[in-house]
Amino acid sequence: MELWQIIVLIVGGLVLFLIISYFIFLYSLFLVLFKRMKHEVLLTDVDLEKTHYKPFMDMVIRNIKVFSMIPYYKVSIMSNDGYKLYGKYYKNGDSKKTLVFFHGYHADPLNNINTPGLMMLKKGYNILLITERAHGESEGKYITFGVKEKEDALLWLSYLNDNYHPENIVLWGVSMGCATVEMISNKLPSNVSLLVLDCGFTGAYEEVLYSLEKRCKYKPKVTMLFLSIFARLHGFKLEKGVAKDSLKGCKVPALFIHGEKDSMVPLSMGMENYNSHNGVKKQLIIDAGHAVSIYVGYKEIEEEIDKLLNEHVKWKAH
Repeated sequence: MELWQIIVLIVGGLVLFLIISYFIFLYSLFLVLFKRMKHEVLLTDVDLEKTHYKPFMDMVIRNIKVFSMIPYYKVSIMSNDGYKLYGKYYKNGDSKKTLVFFHGYHADPLNNINTPGLMMLKKGYNILLITERAHGESEGKYITFGVKEKEDALLWLSYLNDNYHPENIVLWGVSMGCATVEMISNKLPSNVSLLVLDCGFTGAYEEVLYSLEKRCKYKPKVTMLFLSIFARLHGFKLEKGVAKDSLKGCKVPALFIHGEKDSMVPLSMGMENYNSHNGVKKQLIIDAGHAVSIYVGYKEIEEEIDKLLNEHVKWKAH
C-alpha cells in the first residue's frame, strides 16, 4: 500500500470517528434533556442552603411537610399513547370547586404544589395533583416539554369532569406545567374559570433552544436540528408544543406570574405569553428567580387570585 493510500485511510478513519463521536454526543444530550430521571428529589431532602430556595427554605420545608400529611385518593388515567399516569385527589368536604395543578420539569409534584395547594385548600377547593408523564409513578420514557403533556392534561380534565363533576375548576401550572396549561388554553371545558400561569415558556422548541444557548458560545442550530430529529424518532415533535399560539384563542381569565430574575425561563417569554392572551388577564412580575415567585410574592398573588375569582367566577374566593 502506498503512502498516500495510508494517509487517506487514516484521515478517513479520523473523520468517521469524529462523526460517530458527534452523533453519540448529540444523542447523549437528547437523553439528558428528555429522558426521565431515576427519581425526582424532594426539596426536604436537599441542602437548600446551596439553592435559590435559601431565603425562604423554612417556609418551603414547613409547607411540604404540612401538605404531605393531607389524606388523598390515588387516581389514574391512561394516556393516548398507552402510558398509565397517576395523580392524587384531595377531597375538601362537599366542595364543587377543584384546583388542578401541573408541576414543572424534573420536579417532584410536592415541590411545586405545597404552598399553592395550602392556599387553595383554605379557599375551599378540592385538589387534583397530577404527576406528569415520565415523572414519579407515572409511566413514560421521555419528557416532551408539553407536546404530549398537553394531551394528557385534557384527558385529566375529562377524568375530573366525568368522575367528580366540579362546577368550578382552576388550573395552576408552574414552569413546564404552566406551558402545558397554556398549550391547551384554547380547548378548555366550560367549567374552567381561572388559569394561574407561573413562569411558562412560549414553546417547547424555544425553551430547549434557550437552554442550549445559555450553555454554548455558539448558536446551536445544528444541535437543535438533530434534537428535533431524535424527538420525532421517539414520537413527538417539539414544534407542536407552542403556548403563545394557543393563548391567542383563550377566553378564560388568567393570572400570569413571572420572576424578574428567572434564568431558566426568561421574563421575555412570560411577557410574550401575556401579550398573546386576548381575554381578561393580570400580570405579576415578582422580584424572584425561577418557580419561587409564590414564596416571594405570596400575599400579592393571593390578592390577585381572589380578585379575579370574585370578579369573574360565580363561585367566590372565600
